[in-house]
Amino acid sequence: MTKKATPTHRTTSRVLDVIEYVSVRPDGASLAQIARDLNIPKSSLHPLTCTLTERKYLYYRRGEERFYAGESLFVYGNRHVSNSELLEQIREVMLKVNEQTCETLYFGVLSELDVLYLIKMDTHSQFRVMSNPGNKLPAYSTGYGKALLSQFSPTQIAAFYPEGALTAITEHTLSTVDALNQQLEEIRSSGFAYEVEESTVGIRCIGLPITLDDQIIAGISIAVPLFRYCEKREVIFKRLLVNAKKEMEEIIANNKTAWIYGNGTGGAHA
Repeated sequence: MTKKATPTHRTTSRVLDVIEYVSVRPDGASLAQIARDLNIPKSSLHPLTCTLTERKYLYYRRGEERFYAGESLFVYGNRHVSNSELLEQIREVMLKVNEQTCETLYFGVLSELDVLYLIKMDTHSQFRVMSNPGNKLPAYSTGYGKALLSQFSPTQIAAFYPEGALTAITEHTLSTVDALNQQLEEIRSSGFAYEVEESTVGIRCIGLPITLDDQIIAGISIAVPLFRYCEKREVIFKRLLVNAKKEMEEIIANNKTAWIYGNGTGGAHA
């Protein structure tokens, strides 16, 4: 007796086809291109892409009119591929710093105007910080978030926050765009970004941007309780972070395709 094939749901199949199609195209795809190659009428495709974009499985760059893999693919997929070669190599770099400092490290990217934490390393940390992978915070309130924002000009930053005021996360959070732009200028000059209790009371951070082909794509930071922070340790933190930055950039450059396909955020989406 021949077993009947399980029927498929056309709309569900189309959703998965769209996700699979876009996720393997680092240069993105237009609505017309997706419709043509997948043989889906634009009238049927448009609501699918709108929903996928709203749920962040796709990211739509209006200036280019193209769709890219969205951050949700990375966030949920990363739960199953957390031992992938690229991320594992980055974790190993963070682990070395964590072993030497006993402080918590973060690695993540810019998702619109928030930081998206991808990796947290606190295996040897004496004091745990609350933020975990998949969490988000306004970029202006964190150390490596400011490092990521430093790629944008003062005019662009002002356009991102047109009201001129920044929402407070703690009583120490920067409150104005002018204050943010002043710090970003200092970051461009020194290379280091700082946070002092701006996202978490009692915690200081030092951050650095991670670049690929001269473009800022990610950031790394070390989070330290105030009572464990001093000028002597700051010098050590900076040296270790600079070394870690170099190692990570080399790892990503050597795994460029894996980064582009695996990093669903596609870098800065501001």
